Amino acid sequence: MKPFQQPTNSRRDFLKLSALAAAGFALTSSGFAATTAPSVRPRRSEGRSLNVALIGTSGRAQNTIRDFLQIENVSVVALCDVDPARLARGVELASPKFPDARRYLDYRKLLETEKELDAVVITTPDHMHAAIALLAMSRGLHVFCEKPLSRTVAEARWMRDYARQSGVVTQMGTQSSATTPLRRAVEIVQAGVLGQVREVHIWTDRSARLPKTPATHEAPAGMEWDTWLGVAPSQQFNSHLHPFRWRWWQDFGAGPLGDMGCHLTNLAYRALDLSAPSEIDASVGDPLATGLFPASAKIDYRFPARGKLGPMTLSWYEGGRLPDTALLDACGIVKQFGSVVQNNKLIIGDKGILYGEQYIKLTGEERFNGITKHPACVAVPQTFARNSDQGTLGHYREWVEACQGRGTTFAGFDIAAGQTEMVLLGTVAAKLGRKIRWDAATMSILGEPAAAALLRPTYREGFTLSASELSKLSA
Repeated sequence: MKPFQQPTNSRRDFLKLSALAAAGFALTSSGFAATTAPSVRPRRSEGRSLNVALIGTSGRAQNTIRDFLQIENVSVVALCDVDPARLARGVELASPKFPDARRYLDYRKLLETEKELDAVVITTPDHMHAAIALLAMSRGLHVFCEKPLSRTVAEARWMRDYARQSGVVTQMGTQSSATTPLRRAVEIVQAGVLGQVREVHIWTDRSARLPKTPATHEAPAGMEWDTWLGVAPSQQFNSHLHPFRWRWWQDFGAGPLGDMGCHLTNLAYRALDLSAPSEIDASVGDPLATGLFPASAKIDYRFPARGKLGPMTLSWYEGGRLPDTALLDACGIVKQFGSVVQNNKLIIGDKGILYGEQYIKLTGEERFNGITKHPACVAVPQTFARNSDQGTLGHYREWVEACQGRGTTFAGFDIAAGQTEMVLLGTVAAKLGRKIRWDAATMSILGEPAAAALLRPTYREGFTLSASELSKLSA
């Protein structure tokens, strides 16, 4: 694959751009353009259905369509996908409730044409999340964006800041955020039931992988390949990218961490204030091809003291790696449950252990018990609202209702950007294959100015905010 061309700006230039973004400057395809808070007000839909466009109609997006078929007061008015065959499947799935939804192959044409649009759902490869979201927010549209929020740290911050300025309603696609077990587990950890937490272990079975078949270079009939590439450098079609396998390539995805990190770190991030690690250490296996993420990795995030919370380490394992067998045996995981469940977590405090989101064992206890019945947990008051619907349906319904002025979202960009940033710092360490020291205040990797290029993208012209579009918004 063609190497990704990183920008050549100096660290001084980069910090200047970061400061401009924080001060209310908006991203364009060639840098930043001055603007006060976005002048387009968020679209409102009081008294009528929320008009939504779905950008991306396959994979995860098919679940989106099924959920929207069940949500009241919402109308899917447009569907967009660069692959006409996948678009047709999405249209067919939506047709029982939304038979008149219009079809687009290019999200830019959709955003230009649909004048009565209120909101968009972005279910595209990671490298296009920020580009599309920023363009949509500049038009006053509410945004639901799949995880991770972006492919780079800088984009996550841009999305957070632009959402704040524009006032639109946002949500990142971490469906566990809508579930009662997640919210209850956060309440229990925050209440101190586990005591002081010093270590968290999170593992996934996902790994960067390639198909055994050679890559082909003929795009599906009618596919808008250049639009699929979007902000990324131009290159010929590659079947090892589309569909889905883009996730494992550094130019387009964020690897196993990007795939599962925002899901599996959700509990720990929220309960333990993990927004700013000081060090991230990476032990990685060899990638299967140039430009691919490592085949396996262990990432250690180290956090300093945070208010009343002491220093701690979060260890992430992927590609078949697991915590030490001695640790798992000491916790009694295999003894009680028979095996180690894939895609799970351990939160270890000086008073007890939480396994997953539903099992707890305090010091001196022989077995894990469910958190719904454990006396120490029952005594913890409820501090978060609960959804009547769980999972993706509850997550989308919460966003739709917030767009209509009823309630708020649990995974809005304010919190999602910080969580995405934490996750993506692990991908930076994995790309470098070594420990990095992080300064969140200056958004910089200490002692390695050249590594700043891994924190922000280089955008190809024509696929996100432009100076002319921003001038129209300010007119």
